[in-house]
Parts: sequence; structure tokens; C-alpha cells
Amino acid sequence: MEKINVFDFALRDIKNELPPLRFSRFVHEFKRNKTIALYHSLTHQVIYLTEEAYRGFKEKIEAGKRLTKKHHFSTHDLVKQGFLVSLVYDENRILKGIQDNFLGKPAFGILYLLLTDICNLQCRYCYIEGAMPANYSFSMMSEETAIKAINLFARLISRNPEDRRFGHPVIIFYGGEPLLNKKVFLASLNEIDRLKKSSKLPLNLSISLVTNATLVDEEIVDAIVEKGVLVAVSLDGPKDLHDANRIFANGKGTFQAVLKNMQWLQKAGANMGISCTISRTNVDQLEEVLKWLISEFRIKSLGFNILIDSPGVLQADENYAQKASEKIIECYKIAREKGVYEERILRKIKPFIKKYFHLADCGACGNQIVITPKGKIGPCHAYASSNRFFPGHIDDPNFDPFQDPVFIEWSRRSPFNIQKCQFCNAIGLCGGGCPYNTELKLGSIWEVDPNFCIHSKKILEWLIWDLFKKTKEIKKEVNINVR
Repeated sequence: MEKINVFDFALRDIKNELPPLRFSRFVHEFKRNKTIALYHSLTHQVIYLTEEAYRGFKEKIEAGKRLTKKHHFSTHDLVKQGFLVSLVYDENRILKGIQDNFLGKPAFGILYLLLTDICNLQCRYCYIEGAMPANYSFSMMSEETAIKAINLFARLISRNPEDRRFGHPVIIFYGGEPLLNKKVFLASLNEIDRLKKSSKLPLNLSISLVTNATLVDEEIVDAIVEKGVLVAVSLDGPKDLHDANRIFANGKGTFQAVLKNMQWLQKAGANMGISCTISRTNVDQLEEVLKWLISEFRIKSLGFNILIDSPGVLQADENYAQKASEKIIECYKIAREKGVYEERILRKIKPFIKKYFHLADCGACGNQIVITPKGKIGPCHAYASSNRFFPGHIDDPNFDPFQDPVFIEWSRRSPFNIQKCQFCNAIGLCGGGCPYNTELKLGSIWEVDPNFCIHSKKILEWLIWDLFKKTKEIKKEVNINVR
């Protein structure tokens, strides 16, 4: 999350003379009905004009004439906001400043502990299980490995550069199904508690458990409530939609077991959210799914998951990406009215509203470490079964993720470092999507996933016109009050 402060061309004192000016390459035009929106993809500033006003506006700029407030926006303001730059100004310098100052420098705030790679479910769309070879040897993390991993994370947090401190670092228990390794889960919670009390881990560190919720028992519930663990339960909707994909090894649906344990967790006072995968089964009914989740569980947060491919299995095409993105927008409108936090779309909304650029959409790109059950260390849990991009081991005292070439490369992975993305209208809020999915489809983490491009651009366009609608409503309300 970085604020824009990289424009080294600005006319602070515009007086009588101006150099020839042009629109910045980061300025993009959106049109709806008879309104033009000019959007700056780095600063997220938006200017709205009628088509007629825009034509006059553009003609003045191209003729080298100075704009005043009667043209809606003065030249001074447009230069200051980065909309106009000198004809000879090289805007690649802005990108170079971002690359040099913010990328290629790991800073750690997320720890994924894969307590086991075994799962008691066989979900039809699971990219973790789908990536495992036929002869794969499953394992459980030992208590010793978990404790070493948590202590490593504490040391990494303390070594983060001053300007790259994380406000809320997080430890995520993941799998497989992490509750299959109940003993190590409980021991890990105690170790986190101990390190917090000794100030080796920050008090504001949060703990998250991603679970299918079929293995909850009284001891687990008590520990979750006592330690303030956020439980992210995988639930795809009512019984028919959930059981279409989320099944036990014997083929039976998991809905009834999940529902019972969610109600138990909720009654006990657990902090619970929903992790809902948008599959081809539930995508057409996603708004109804969200309304049901809010009504049934009074949830305050949820995250929609977009399908990720498995080797040899195309889970999502461009039609899916288009429809899923449209449905996420409609669901966000509902969630906004109900006061429910939806994590997927807020990754885009936050930079747009708060005016910072979103370097990466995935924590694996420089901000997280993943520890496998056998103690291997890497940036992305999707590669845990193959050990690709897992250069370190928890027992190697000399391994340093800050200096490791794999972690450094992944910390450089951003649209700001991918040439074909650099003047895209969505670069400032995209984040580049999932490197694993991109590499699986196109052979490199440095390629561009067309499905994620659709997702980012769709949400950007909606944000621009949603802001326009709200601006009009505010003006209308002000005029009414003035009268």
C-alpha cells in the first residue's frame, strides 16, 4: 500500500508562460451516455465532463491554450493532479521510481502454517489437491516445526524496514484441513500467546483458521474463543449449492456437518467469517447465496474466492471471469447496505478511495512466508506439493528470506514490473492476480492472466460510475438543502 508521491514534474507557480502540455499516459477515458470520465490510473483522481465540455476542454489543451476555472478545471490544477504533463516528459521515470522504491524488497506480515496437506474432503474444484501428483506422500506438521516457524516469523517481523512495517500481521492456519492436526494447532496457539506476552510478537497480530468446519469439537471451540481466532469457514451456499462441490471422500455432501458446527461456533461467541468459492454451480445465484448467509449467520465479513486452475484442468474461462466479476459487484452492493465486509472487492475499493496504488493482489508477492508440513519455506502455498519455489527449510539457520533470490523475485512480481501492464487503466488497483494461476496457464509468473484483467477492469469501470452516481446524489442533496 503506497501513496503516490512520485511526480517530479509539476508547475508549482504557473504565471504567464506554459510549456506545451499533453494528457498523461496514465489518464484514461471512460464514456457513459453523454458523460466522459477522465481517470488517472496512479492517483485514482477522476474528472467528469459532458461530451461537449470535454471536446472544448481537449481542443484548448491541444492548441496549447491555458485553461481557467470557467473551463471547469484550471491548467494549474490539472498539472498538479498529474492529468497534464509536458510534451517531452518521460513518464517511464514514474514507473522506474515505483520499481526502485517499492519492489524487490520483501517485508513480511503474513505466515501460512500448513499444519497438514491431508484433507478429509474431496472438493471438486480444489487447486491444492488438484496439484498433487498420484504418488504424493502426505504428512503432518510436527509441534517442533510449528514452533520454529512461529519464532522465525517473529524474527522476520522485527527485521522489516521501518517504512514497511505491517499494521496488523497475521498467522493463518491452513491445509489440507488444519484441524486434522489438532494437537499442533492448539500448541501453536499457546506459542503465539507466549510470544505476544514476551513482546516478541506484536499484540495486534491476528490469528486466522481456514477450515471446512467438519472437525470442530469442544476443545477447539474453547481455544478459538479464548485466543480470539478468526475462523474462516468454507461455505458455498445452501445445501444443494454447497454439496454440489464440497463433499467427503465417500461422495456425501458436507453441508449438515458444516451447518451444525457453524451454529456451535456462533453460539460460543467465535469470530467467524465465510469463505465462499464462486463456482459454476453457484455463480448465477450468488446474490441469493449472500442474502442467505447474512440472514442465516448474521455474518459481518466474507470473502469470495475466484476459481484457480489445476494442472490439466481449466476451471475458469473468460465467460466465467466476466460473470463472476459482475456478480461480485452486485453482491458488494448488498453487503454495503447490510454493513458486511466483502474482502475480494475491497482490495480494489480501498486503493481507489484512499488514493494509493495496489502493488500486488497476493501476499506471496513479497509479504508472506509459507511453511509446509515438512518444514520447507516458500512464498506460495499452491506450490507446496511440488516444492517448486520453496528454497528454504525451517532447520537451516542460514536461510534468509530477505536475501533469497526466490523471495526477491516474487517481491518484484507486480503489474508495475510487467511491461504490457504499465499503461493499463487498471494498473493502480489491479495487483496482478494470482502468480500460480498465471504460471500454470501461460508458463511464467510474469505473464498476465486474461481472466484477472477482466476482473480488475470490470470493477474499475463500476467504481468510476458508482462514484459519479454518488457525486450527483450529493450535489442534488446540497441543492435541496440550500433551497
